[in-house]
Amino acid sequence: MYEEQAGDWDSESLVGRQRELALFLKERNEAGQSLRIISVYGTSGVGKSSLLDEFQRLARDRDDLCITVDSEGFVKTPEAFCKHVLDAVEPGQPAEREAAELPAACVQAVARLAGERRICLFIDAYEQMESMDQWLREFFLKRLGRGVLVVLAGRYPLSEAWLLSPAWRRLITRIPLAELDFTAVTRFADYMHIRNPEAVQKIWRYSRGHPLTMSLIAFLLGQDGQWLRDDEPDSYDTLAFIVNQWMREVPGEHMRPLIEAACVLRRFNQESLSSVLGREMSASEFYQLIRFSFIRKADQGWAVHSLMRELACRELLSRTPQQYEQLRAGALRYHYGRLASSGSGTAEQHEAVELMYYIGDALIRAFMNWFELAPPHFETAQEQQKDELKAYAARRLAEAKDSTIEMYDPYSNRRFTFRLTAKESRYTVLKLDFDALFALGYDVVRIMKDPAGNIIGFAVIIPINEDTLPYLEQAPRSKPYFGSLPPEMRRRLAAAPHSRSGWFIETIDTADLGDVLQQTAMAYLLHDLIFTGELLIESPAPTEYFTEAHKSLGFTVAEHGRHFNYDEEREAVTFVLDRQGGHGLSYIRHMLGITGQAHLIEDGSVAREQTEPAGHAGQPPMQPPPAESNEERIMGRNGLTPREKEVALLLEKGSTNAEIAKALYLSEVTVKKHLRSMMEKLDASNRTQLLRRLLE
Repeated sequence: MYEEQAGDWDSESLVGRQRELALFLKERNEAGQSLRIISVYGTSGVGKSSLLDEFQRLARDRDDLCITVDSEGFVKTPEAFCKHVLDAVEPGQPAEREAAELPAACVQAVARLAGERRICLFIDAYEQMESMDQWLREFFLKRLGRGVLVVLAGRYPLSEAWLLSPAWRRLITRIPLAELDFTAVTRFADYMHIRNPEAVQKIWRYSRGHPLTMSLIAFLLGQDGQWLRDDEPDSYDTLAFIVNQWMREVPGEHMRPLIEAACVLRRFNQESLSSVLGREMSASEFYQLIRFSFIRKADQGWAVHSLMRELACRELLSRTPQQYEQLRAGALRYHYGRLASSGSGTAEQHEAVELMYYIGDALIRAFMNWFELAPPHFETAQEQQKDELKAYAARRLAEAKDSTIEMYDPYSNRRFTFRLTAKESRYTVLKLDFDALFALGYDVVRIMKDPAGNIIGFAVIIPINEDTLPYLEQAPRSKPYFGSLPPEMRRRLAAAPHSRSGWFIETIDTADLGDVLQQTAMAYLLHDLIFTGELLIESPAPTEYFTEAHKSLGFTVAEHGRHFNYDEEREAVTFVLDRQGGHGLSYIRHMLGITGQAHLIEDGSVAREQTEPAGHAGQPPMQPPPAESNEERIMGRNGLTPREKEVALLLEKGSTNAEIAKALYLSEVTVKKHLRSMMEKLDASNRTQLLRRLLE
């Protein structure tokens, strides 16, 4: 029955998904008796978001309340999530609740409304909600009941923690999405008015039923399709080849700049595109743009499909790197202007998160391996894997060897080299108590696996609350910081057990830091935590690689928390990144300074921040900023790493090599290496000339 109903409502362009639509209708009806959860998963571009759009259309046709959470544009904290849901459930209600009250208020509001009408909660890109997964599973969703259907869509199946519970297993329906069959491809071609059998065969041969690839090929065929006769995309990924061709041939001179700008902006609207393009965009241009099949409505405007966006940006960077960087600079200026005028709260958090995608020096871009489309990911570890983790850690300790980490930034064409001794490579697996970690009762251990299912890395990331503080006050890496907290700070960190005041990152390890994909997975994990906007505390291994990476990402050294628990001969520090309590703007300014991007916002796009502060209309204009200090000149200089800037600041103060080494906990050999590197970059032949170049 449900398949027949789904077929009746199936939109013409969404082909081959009748079974999935029928399952949705079935689960929607069963949600009238109890909470139901649908897990939709499949590779990027396979049609998850389009299927969710169709689910929502079916639900709205039945007068259900649909709440969408777009994980890419979402500040990933329980409070932000609950506020978003409350805004949908109780539109127009004053948002005067304290943050700690939001979860309970949200659950009550959803339960109250679910007694009157069906509620469908859709969370897309769920793979980006790792930091929220346990809270959703163990607190929020547990408290929902009949009348609620939750759809979680992502690249990966739900973690084993969901499926190990008999209660969750009864409530979850899994819908894996695969490529479409030839019959569905033929139906799609017919919908696109492509009825020539040879052309249909080409769509099938090139796409193999991959929906995003199908839509791009169909558009190409509708224009000319000459390249399909002349070229075979055998040399590398078919979709990347087709996107390259599409960007070069199809949009036309009038549309190509709009598509490029839309791809650089993660979320866009007519206003943001006009700002980034540097001209007023007409409404007709905007509506022409959003009609493309790979663009869809999102929470914060519109968005290009993530895979299309990444491939198009890669193509743009390769073809015209200067144009690519100009668009990114425009996006940075736009979001900085919005951040500066947003005040505090959710709006500030959102703009700060968006800005982080455009801030970065060469080291950050190299660390992130910015255009790696599918790095390995860290998944929640189960207690049954504890022995396997212990065996992995034992192998890492036994098989450690000297290694070299090579990183490359394609935009600046710069390479970075870090060397680790065998002793240093063991730091990330030393002094870990897996029994105590699993006993905490939270998803604190995450593992990374290779295609064969073997562990090739793990991370320990602990939510900070009243339940975990006793552990943090005793564990070797965290005790130096948490064991000496002032009473006021400890009270701030002692959040309720179902919540958190921030995260402590105990370790992030990979079997081979020299492996680009493993390195990128580690960087993405760290970056995702930064994007939550929450307090982050970490005492990483005391090596140049980890230290430079954290400084490039905006972490600062805590006043206390120094220790020798990794190595009796090498002091480790504790890093803190705190963007809470209205610190978002100051953090962004700090990042712009250390990455040498401060000059990008020194124009009219953010002039209102300097001359029109909110609530001060009619007051005398602010005085012009003071002349740039030597410190500002050094920190704002492009091309230097954060560590080189630290060395340069001490050089400017007249410190000797020995004094610089002592202040930065480096060897004199390392200090000399940094000085030589700066001399080469600034074309200086001695210290005096280097200092002159630094202050120019």
